[in-house]
Amino acid sequence: MDDRLANEVGAADMFLDCAFEVAQGIDSLEGRAETISLIAFRYADAGQIDHAVNIAEAINDTYLRDQALAGIAAKCIEVGVADYAASVADTIEDDTAFALATEQMAVAYAEQGAFEKSIEVAHQLEESAPTLNRIALSLLARGQLGEALDTARAIDYPDLKAPLLVELATSALRDERNTEAQELLLEATRTAEEIEFDEQRISTLISIASLTNRCGQEDQALEILSRAHDQCKKSRDSGPDAGLAEIAGAYAELKRYDTADKVIEEIENPFQFAFATARVSMGYHRAGNTARALELLADATEIVSEQEVYGDQSLWMRETVVGELAGCYALVGHYDETLQMIGMMSSQDRQDRSFDEIAKQAVGSGNNTRAFQAAEMIKDDRARVFCDLSIVDALIKSNQLELADHALSQLLARAAKMNRPYERALALMEMAPRFAQRDQAAQAAQLLSEAVTTLAMIEDSYQQSQALINLSRKYQQLGQQPGEAEQTVVEDILHRLER
Repeated sequence: MDDRLANEVGAADMFLDCAFEVAQGIDSLEGRAETISLIAFRYADAGQIDHAVNIAEAINDTYLRDQALAGIAAKCIEVGVADYAASVADTIEDDTAFALATEQMAVAYAEQGAFEKSIEVAHQLEESAPTLNRIALSLLARGQLGEALDTARAIDYPDLKAPLLVELATSALRDERNTEAQELLLEATRTAEEIEFDEQRISTLISIASLTNRCGQEDQALEILSRAHDQCKKSRDSGPDAGLAEIAGAYAELKRYDTADKVIEEIENPFQFAFATARVSMGYHRAGNTARALELLADATEIVSEQEVYGDQSLWMRETVVGELAGCYALVGHYDETLQMIGMMSSQDRQDRSFDEIAKQAVGSGNNTRAFQAAEMIKDDRARVFCDLSIVDALIKSNQLELADHALSQLLARAAKMNRPYERALALMEMAPRFAQRDQAAQAAQLLSEAVTTLAMIEDSYQQSQALINLSRKYQQLGQQPGEAEQTVVEDILHRLER
């Protein structure tokens, strides 16, 4: 093994080296480029920029290679070798990829606290507004509110600027800086009125109205909502129903139920009508009138159940409303109806994702039995594993350690029965940090070793290389070093590639 790499990345780079060799056999150009890019980024994360660039150069497609180099340029800043960023970016031939590198570098500087440098780099772009938007969000996340506001005000696109001002107002309100929040909302309102497209302008005004009400300015909130309602009725867009549904829910949030009902009656599309009804039901629930909320949810459920579906758009709308109803029933603690709604979904993938969300929500509300019931209904092995892991995390967070350990042991038994090597290897890798968190380091190490043996059985080159990359992360995360058995498995994989 190359000592230079071992010193920087650790012995786990054995898995990255193997992943790179396996990736050469990926048939899909995009899949091969994606995998090689991930390997390059892992080396860049370790500060091995030259090696990362060499890895990226193995991508045959020029544009995809340039995209990988763009990511490496940003990584230079992230890992503290910013001096190399520009030189890596200069090797990029495609103008679009170079612009991408510039954007990612600007955001990386912001995330590293170099505000002035991030703005300087952003202004090198012909269209800097989207990048300034990302920088402002990064600054906001870091708590640099003054710089975030300065950046937001430098954006000349109202559709980007107004939502940023709303986010800043939300932060100010959360910190009990109410006067500042109200000033920002006034600025956001003026900016929102300049948004060109009706749907986005109306949606932004509704968000402003909601936050204005939270500031204690109910009359002003109602005035903004009324303005949004008028604009919705005059909208040039294909149909105002989606906006009307949002507005109805917003009126319910302000406890103006009669007005909300009148807005709902303006909605023509039955799915949007049901969606708005569900939103209004939550207004009643928040106000303590759960009985009325359940009546409205029953009405919305009946509408959706009876409505025929024609085409992809209609199906998408139905699935969206069913998902909304499932979440609403869960919020009021009616999990039987929640599971019934999810069962109405036509997509198994969407069903599984919904069961996952409901399981996490149930644990958060202290209803562990319902959480496990939802998890049991997930049919896809991989989705089930990640749902179970989410439940374990929630149990640990809520200090239900004995139950968390029991759930982990059950998950371990379930993983042993998984037929597909790729999914079993991923399950083992994801369980390892949880066992380590529960002070079971030996069990965590054993799981990683089993994952190595399991991934050797993966036949698909893309899946095997992705698993190897993930394995490298896990060994590094847990501070583990692969032993002779793992090295033997990796050597066997490489020998098979040579045949």
